[in-house]
Amino acid sequence: MESSEIVNVTRLIPGILLPWLHQTERQVLDEIARNQAGGSFVRLSDGMTHYEDSGAPDDPPVILVHGYSVPYYMWDRVVTPLNRGGFRVIRYDLYGRGFSDRPKLRYDRALFLRQLRELLAELSLKPPVHLVGTSMGGAIVAAFAADFPELVAKIVLLDPLWEPLPIGPLAIPGIGECVAAGFYVPATPKKQYQDFYRPELFFPEWELKFREQMRYKGFSHALLSTARHFLSRDPKADFQKMASHHQRVLQIWGSEDRTLRKEGAHKLQALLGSELSWIEAAGHLPHYEKPEIVNQALLRFLTDSDPIGKARHRSLSSRSNFFSSNVRKGKHLSP
Repeated sequence: MESSEIVNVTRLIPGILLPWLHQTERQVLDEIARNQAGGSFVRLSDGMTHYEDSGAPDDPPVILVHGYSVPYYMWDRVVTPLNRGGFRVIRYDLYGRGFSDRPKLRYDRALFLRQLRELLAELSLKPPVHLVGTSMGGAIVAAFAADFPELVAKIVLLDPLWEPLPIGPLAIPGIGECVAAGFYVPATPKKQYQDFYRPELFFPEWELKFREQMRYKGFSHALLSTARHFLSRDPKADFQKMASHHQRVLQIWGSEDRTLRKEGAHKLQALLGSELSWIEAAGHLPHYEKPEIVNQALLRFLTDSDPIGKARHRSLSSRSNFFSSNVRKGKHLSP
């Protein structure tokens, strides 16, 4: 081998070693780890699901569905107020996150809907149930409501994923695995700074808590597979089908969301006839930054007996124009 070839090979070594050097998934998510997690566990068809069931058993059930990477602790500031407001609250970790299993499967729409439906069945919840989803969890809620409208009462979408997201080199087989392990997943904890309007109020505690789940094998695969098979897929059809069921919907958005484009709030409102609340001085997680305001909005909406809703304005024209306008990437409409 000539010296120039040796130099070229040597330059590749850092890229080859980087995923290994950044590897944090050195533990198996076993019974010992689960015993330290708190909450409860139930075995579903694709693995163990970590969940918490709080409130009176006979109260109306509310299911909380978290987003792409942060597990169920993101609802810490929501659960108790809902319990006190007369609701049974179930929150759970999506597969691959928190203390739920990380099966070697494709993390797609079918997997997340199967997990939610089986969880409802295992807990013997009497339908319909209220669904609350944030970010990617909002798209999961929309898909579930589209397929199983008879199981759903009211729907709350907090800064929901409403359009496919570009995932760049993560989409390329082989290269995506290296990028995910070496760069993308290790950077995820700090990327969450952008989810907050005032991140200094929540870091480093938020980051340290997030890193706990990164110790267990399968986390990187779950995020990469979800990016490929869920984040990059267009949820438009689910929202359109959901609209045809005439379910009552509340949207809550942080006025300073820098994670998802805020045009989605207006497009979904036009399609769904949803109520829409903007939370000032809040980013992508308004329920965590402004829990008092968001919890008040949740309780008002969930306890309102009006089956139609005063803010509903469904029209065939608005539905047909959903996602029809050409909006440049990165540009936000004013709330």
